[in-house]
Amino acid sequence: MNSSTGRSGTLLLWVFVLSGFSGLIYQSIWTQYLGLFLGHSSYAQSLVLLLFMGGMAGGAWLVSRRSISLKRPLLAYAVIELVIGVMGLTFDPLFQFATQWAYGSVFPSVGASGVNWVRWSMATLLVLPQCVLLGATFPLMSAGFMRILPNAEGRVLSGLYFSNSIGAAAGALASTYLLLPWVGLPGTILSAGLLNIFIAIAIYPLSKVERETTVGSSAPVKTNGATGPLFVLLIAGLTGASSFVYEITWVRMLSLALGTTIHAFELMLASFIAGIAFGGLWLRSRADRLSSPLATAGWVQVWMGLAALASMFVYANSFEWVGWLMRVIVRSADGYGLYNVASGVISLLVMFPAAFFAGMTLPLLTLALLRQGHGEKAIGQVYAFNTLGAIAGVLLAVHVLLPLVGLKMALIVAAGIDLALGLVLLNKHQVKTKGLSSSFGRALAMSLVGVLCALLFVHFDPLMLNSSVYRHGRTSLADSARILYFEDGKTATVAVYEVPNPNGVKGATRSIATNGKVDAGMSATVEDSPSTDESTMVLLAALPMSMKPRYERVGVIGFGSGLTTHTLLGSPRIGRVDTVEIEPAMVEGARHFGERVERAFNDPRSHIVIDDAKSYFSSSPARYDLIISEPSNPWMGGTASLFSKEFYAFVPRQLAENGLFVQWLQLYEIDPELVSSVLTGMLANFSDVHAYLANESDLVLVASPTGKVPMLGAGAFSDPLLRADLTRIGVKNLRDAQDSFVMDRKALVAYASQYRSRANSDYFPVLQLKAPEARFRQASVLDFSSFATAPWPVSRWLGTVPARPLNADVDGLPLDVVRKWQAARELRSILVGQRSSGEETQFATASDRLSAEILLGRSKACSLDENPEASAELIFSLAMETVPYLSASEQSNLWKHPVWLGCDINSPLVRDAIALVGAASQDDHEQVLEVGRRMLEGTDAKVMFGNSIASYYVVGAMQYATLATNRPEISREMRERYDPLLKPLVRNSSPLRLLSDMASSP
Repeated sequence: MNSSTGRSGTLLLWVFVLSGFSGLIYQSIWTQYLGLFLGHSSYAQSLVLLLFMGGMAGGAWLVSRRSISLKRPLLAYAVIELVIGVMGLTFDPLFQFATQWAYGSVFPSVGASGVNWVRWSMATLLVLPQCVLLGATFPLMSAGFMRILPNAEGRVLSGLYFSNSIGAAAGALASTYLLLPWVGLPGTILSAGLLNIFIAIAIYPLSKVERETTVGSSAPVKTNGATGPLFVLLIAGLTGASSFVYEITWVRMLSLALGTTIHAFELMLASFIAGIAFGGLWLRSRADRLSSPLATAGWVQVWMGLAALASMFVYANSFEWVGWLMRVIVRSADGYGLYNVASGVISLLVMFPAAFFAGMTLPLLTLALLRQGHGEKAIGQVYAFNTLGAIAGVLLAVHVLLPLVGLKMALIVAAGIDLALGLVLLNKHQVKTKGLSSSFGRALAMSLVGVLCALLFVHFDPLMLNSSVYRHGRTSLADSARILYFEDGKTATVAVYEVPNPNGVKGATRSIATNGKVDAGMSATVEDSPSTDESTMVLLAALPMSMKPRYERVGVIGFGSGLTTHTLLGSPRIGRVDTVEIEPAMVEGARHFGERVERAFNDPRSHIVIDDAKSYFSSSPARYDLIISEPSNPWMGGTASLFSKEFYAFVPRQLAENGLFVQWLQLYEIDPELVSSVLTGMLANFSDVHAYLANESDLVLVASPTGKVPMLGAGAFSDPLLRADLTRIGVKNLRDAQDSFVMDRKALVAYASQYRSRANSDYFPVLQLKAPEARFRQASVLDFSSFATAPWPVSRWLGTVPARPLNADVDGLPLDVVRKWQAARELRSILVGQRSSGEETQFATASDRLSAEILLGRSKACSLDENPEASAELIFSLAMETVPYLSASEQSNLWKHPVWLGCDINSPLVRDAIALVGAASQDDHEQVLEVGRRMLEGTDAKVMFGNSIASYYVVGAMQYATLATNRPEISREMRERYDPLLKPLVRNSSPLRLLSDMASSP
């Protein structure tokens, strides 16, 4: 080999690294594009794979039939790369145009049965041509390379497998960690297209030095039927099937330990492909010296099967490793990066060994056919059969093995296929002694021992698998937990389990989990206290039922426990409920909640649909009066698209006139910017949106595409069954329901402007990419609950809800509501000389009670003037705990005419503090503004701005006054004047910022 040939070969390898890089980007990005259009159900995912892999197999097979007649395969390769690149540049605008045209014009004009045919026909036209072209690249590059470097077929094939695979592994990581965050789906696929064009330009000069084919020019070697080309091609297909069963099973297994996120998936994919790459690299310098490639392939198959069996023992320890990582890594952005690196290492430990051997199989099988004289066509044939086998493997894993035998046995079955293939090859191609080859005997013994060890000693404990270790660091559920249902479904592993309540509390909590993550939990029986999830699921149904008299057709996205559907069907004012769930095992698991959700299964108005939600609704000719969306958390793979601006543009088209849309949104394991990314997309597509708090960590958004969201009414309490469900969660009447209201559209717009973020989009998936990190950091959004309990009654004013009377029944309401209201009642009682009983004071904070007693003591001793600043701070502290929660009449003798004052006040600061609080308690907004200006601009201004509590309350009370009287110009003037003087902690307070933004906007 001369130096020129060597340089050409090296350049070809580097070019093929780039080809693998761009090819994996296409596979990843096309999957996301088609998932948006076709859905994410198991059947849709399988059909998408059929398009990709089937097209590539077809392209490889076509090349196998033409390769020998091509004078310049590298030139053909360059042309194909150029065409792929041009298609990549135009894919995004073509996709968006085609899908918008389909949703707007085609789907409405065809029946429900015709929608899916149109959908799949369009998807095929969009990606199949590129897939066929991609499948042609490897055989063409291999043929051209072997003509440049003759008599080194093994070295060429192994080197190209390594180059293409290592590029693909890098592409998997780069697309997720670099390109998608920077340029989104459109920019990522555009980058791949530009890379293909660069590859075509780089290859063209090399195509000029190609020789005519010399591969396979010798006479074919005579073989028996067992070693003929068909036998080798069948081996290629079967090992392709087993390899993809491995991949699917490993991904599902590791998702239970590492989490179901886009980052975890790409790390697993990169680990698998990297193993294949280094298998090819190891073989590169050895392949041409092998006397029998098929005998070597036999040993490779055996070792691959054994490595796959051994991976289960490694996997069994992964939960301990992840638990340790979660305990020692700091929960920060940098810590998340370290966690991803560690996750990649764990994925490599599980996948790499078997994948390493998988990377040798195709070069060995192709080399065997080349040595038999089958020529260059063997390259495309082996590639095509292996790809077809991969399709069969995925279909077998998803639709047969996982649902029927589970993760462990699916992996053992795949390993058994490889072990059997290896034994057949060794039996046929080793030199035999005394009837059996010594290699065959050793391989048979090793295989039997490996399978027996896996069957006898590997046990996947459901308590471990469902521990959600990637969230909490807990490697197992409590020993007292009881598994009621466990199923490896087509898209996820689903479990239902029951855990006794801690600290001796009566009863137990029953939960349903997807890949270890609890999607819904509730008390096992109605006699036990309700869980926080129950309040969310019930209110998702009850809030819209309190807004309108009847809904003929309701759609629910996500089955969960089934409680939302069950609650809806508690009302005769509901016509039909279609609940769309993507995973069949989720529905079966929910049956274990028994009578708690029985109406979801037994009521004839209930219709459970197994499908992707967007796919189902777009194919339904009916329009819905109400759609409720309660999918899993947005960091879970495939879920974030149900929180995108495109989805919120899609929903109004599925609603009937005056229809409503209800969205659940988590406030835990998420940060304000991500919440803002969801709100920004929703606000852009709905004319009105209201926000309700089911509890401190679950937000319920009710939206109307046209007109206003109706205010809550008492209709839900007229239905006995629905009223019983509401009473159980502490919502006994309309006033209780009104307490859940927190923000109207104006407030939500102000909130989104506080935390400016790009709207979560299908094409710029902010939520999908950033939510996993927020989960790891254990971020949370407290802005909504702090706004609802702010020291100015903004939420009550927005919802036009009166304060609760002193004799109100608050038993069963959320703890934060009860605590605040009880504190206000107790503090009033202390100051006016009517102490409440011990039972009534259990929710009041000790610090507030002490503050009231100090203030009362000072007033009686006439010592309020001795330390005006401290007295004013006490007054404002107590105002924060009383003004928002008591009516004007109840506060008259507390603040307006304070009966507790023991003498006249001489200090202007103390007099103004009492006057301002008195005015605020009576909604005397003019007086609030007047007194507030005097305090902030008079002789005590320095004292006021130096005291965080005083400045926070006074500035907020003034901004509330401008909001209530609709004077944004005064609000803006105050912000310019006072905000620079506030301490950063006060100025950046979320409730004050939000209030100021609302007040200053026209």
